[in-house]
Amino acid sequence: MRKGTTIKRRNSLIAVVISAACFGTLAVLTPLAYRAGAEPLALLAWRFMFAALLLAGVVAARRPSDLLAPKGDIARYSALALTGYGAASICFFFALKFAAASVVGVLLYAYPAFVTVASWVFLGEKATWERAVAVLITFVGCALVVGLVGGSVRVSTPGILLGLGAAVGYTLFNLLSDRWLPGRSQLVMMGYTFGIAAIGTAVVSTGVAFAAAASQGAGAAASFAGAVGSLSPAAWQPSAWLLLAVIVLVPTFAAVVLYLQGIRGLGPSQAAVISTLEPLFTIALARAVLGDRLNAWQWLGAALVLIGVVFAETSARKAQQPAAV
Repeated sequence: MRKGTTIKRRNSLIAVVISAACFGTLAVLTPLAYRAGAEPLALLAWRFMFAALLLAGVVAARRPSDLLAPKGDIARYSALALTGYGAASICFFFALKFAAASVVGVLLYAYPAFVTVASWVFLGEKATWERAVAVLITFVGCALVVGLVGGSVRVSTPGILLGLGAAVGYTLFNLLSDRWLPGRSQLVMMGYTFGIAAIGTAVVSTGVAFAAAASQGAGAAASFAGAVGSLSPAAWQPSAWLLLAVIVLVPTFAAVVLYLQGIRGLGPSQAAVISTLEPLFTIALARAVLGDRLNAWQWLGAALVLIGVVFAETSARKAQQPAAV
């Protein structure tokens, strides 16, 4: 029995590490897709749609009845998809237009600090010195990563704001999903989240394109055609289609499924700590593929962000343990 438990934990650990590596590829694959003609909103819409279909297939194979979620849950999934995960993804994809993949990948990991602060301010959770130190370390690390120290500011203001906006959106998603949908299948939740986010992103894309065409004096028919065309991958190079397939399969579908598998064996707290390897995978891959280079101060900042995340997660797990009597 003990041997079986050890093997299960080892497999779960491997799953979370591989998941972190998969997630870490997203910030590198996305700029490559841009170079091949893809646009952020269209790329996101197709990514969400295909990922939702894949997750729906997994759910249907396991328990088809789970695909029919209650109306109340669908309303909550919609809120999570549009204001949390979807908004975070839009910020993340646009941040990669203004900042290096390594920097954006690290800024996203400010979200555990934001979760902690939001829990103190809005949920009335008790502040502890350990978590306060973790938040401070994380914010100092972010300041170093964006180049505020060391004389090498590599990130534009939009890049910083969008990168942190992605962290804020992910914070909202984590807080609300934990409190609105306790005990629900996370696989079902992510499937609905991706599907609804696909629709929302498509609407935003067509709306932006329609407004842009109309402002240039185009007629209604031309504006509508331009709006619909904004989602078309017809202008993409063949490599963009291949990159879309990889984005759907690796940092979306495989990353989510492996992470959820890891949670079942390790628990959410330990899985979250291990997943902090993600920015390291992003930095290494961005260096190899995109030629990203961090200076010494930015490396220190990245290390501080990871230390802050691990400190916050371990102190939170310690606080949840019952006191000795």
